[in-house]
Amino acid sequence: MNQNSNISVSINLVRKELEATLQKAENYFSQFSESLDASHLKLFADEINLARGTFKLLELPGAESLATEMLSLVGDGAVKQAIKLDVLGQSLIGLTQYINILMEQEADHPILLVPAINQVRKVGGHKPITESHFFNVNLRPKLPSVDKPNFNIKPHLPRIRLMFQAGLLRVLKDQNPVIGFKLIQRALELLERGLRGTMAWPFWWCSLAAVKAMAEEEYDLTLARRMLFARIDLLMRTMIKNGVKIFTTQTANELHKDLLHIISLSSAQDEQIEQVKLAYSIRSHVTEQQLKTERKLLSGPDIGSFDTLAKAFKEEIHGVKEALDAAEKGTLSNNEFEELTLRLQRMSNVLKVIHHDALGQRIEDQLSSIVALTGMPNEQKVIALAGIADALLEVELASDKFGRQTSVSSKQEIIGAGHYFEARIVLFDEIHSGLAVSKRAIASFVDTSDKLHLANIGQALVGVKGALIFLNELQCAEIIKMSIRYLEERVLNSDQPADEARLEVLADVLTSIEYYIETVSQSDVSAKDILSLAIKSIAQLGYKVA
Repeated sequence: MNQNSNISVSINLVRKELEATLQKAENYFSQFSESLDASHLKLFADEINLARGTFKLLELPGAESLATEMLSLVGDGAVKQAIKLDVLGQSLIGLTQYINILMEQEADHPILLVPAINQVRKVGGHKPITESHFFNVNLRPKLPSVDKPNFNIKPHLPRIRLMFQAGLLRVLKDQNPVIGFKLIQRALELLERGLRGTMAWPFWWCSLAAVKAMAEEEYDLTLARRMLFARIDLLMRTMIKNGVKIFTTQTANELHKDLLHIISLSSAQDEQIEQVKLAYSIRSHVTEQQLKTERKLLSGPDIGSFDTLAKAFKEEIHGVKEALDAAEKGTLSNNEFEELTLRLQRMSNVLKVIHHDALGQRIEDQLSSIVALTGMPNEQKVIALAGIADALLEVELASDKFGRQTSVSSKQEIIGAGHYFEARIVLFDEIHSGLAVSKRAIASFVDTSDKLHLANIGQALVGVKGALIFLNELQCAEIIKMSIRYLEERVLNSDQPADEARLEVLADVLTSIEYYIETVSQSDVSAKDILSLAIKSIAQLGYKVA
């Protein structure tokens, strides 16, 4: 009997009881969210604990882990009540949807619950688990023999790392990711060939196979996988500095396991991927393509519903714009004015239901302007119509991300959306261009030892610092400030020759900032671990950032 058959038989034995337990948990949680009565929270926790016991009995490690984390959060008095309510509610929905999928698909894939588990752990101040948490593999099998290289790779390692970083930035920015993956693969091919016969070779062999799988099969670039690339870059840096002994550490082993897990999800008929699977005795129980399908199912009907809602909003906005054009020309009838008011009221109500309260209020604030339009002189009418149009633009821009981001709930935080996003784009461009100029200058200096290449870095970094301050990334700005101080005090104004190794550390500082900004520019998830790399690197240069 295979694993899926076992799950099918086991789940059917307790299906009704499990469904009843989760339903009770939902009811108690709903009562608690309305009354904030601690007795309801206790009853909710009792039902989750009962479900956890069932998950353990059924050998469902992902569901059991999520239930355990939820119980831990229930008892955590340090977490604010509002945050606790929000995260527990989302976790309960995710857990219920996962169990529904499991009952339908009759296959347990705990990796799907890793984002939900990490969301709860993050609120509790705990370290996130990796996607390979539920994956087991022997990291020290008997590997195939390979011929040693006939060239010395050591002098080329810094350049290879820059190639890897250039590819990584293209992948993270989603700007020609195909070229980005090619650059990454090329860098890893050089490392794999150049480090054959050393203890580093198995890691780079697996890295190359994992990236091949991700590129060829178009794996979802989850946050954990983006972070995986940053961790590879950090390990590469440490290897260049300290040698191949780094591959005996726990950090390298954990990353190695994550790479093998990526390979285990591949269904590609690639010779190298198959060789790695054979060497490490990896059996694929699920593929990335299956996980893609199940991730969509796990998101439930919500994403599809939000997509439909976004489409409906855009159609509604189009109708409102036509009515406003008619109002500006004075051709809108009284009945059409009433219909326009009702349309805006409906939009406001729906926005509040889906927790875009600030946008809903923004639209509602325009209703009085609509009512007063008929009696306004032309000059005031133009101003009122501009305000309504600006509010509609905010909704139109936000509708593209319905259900995919947390709405802004404070009216004070609303800025004219078009101007806001345009300003952010300009600021991010300023940061990227300034960091790129600085890194190129450092690379040129390393090649030529000519300090003239470093002369313009300070000016470029001042622009970067200013943009970071405008974005309220004050810790990042402080790191850049310390980088400028290092250049001025230890390099440009020093009679001593510049230390290439320390300039490489400075380049790492700038690269970490680049990765951090790239992450926060694309989502609102935390990227403090990337920022901590920059803080550690600048500390190596003798400058501390709190």
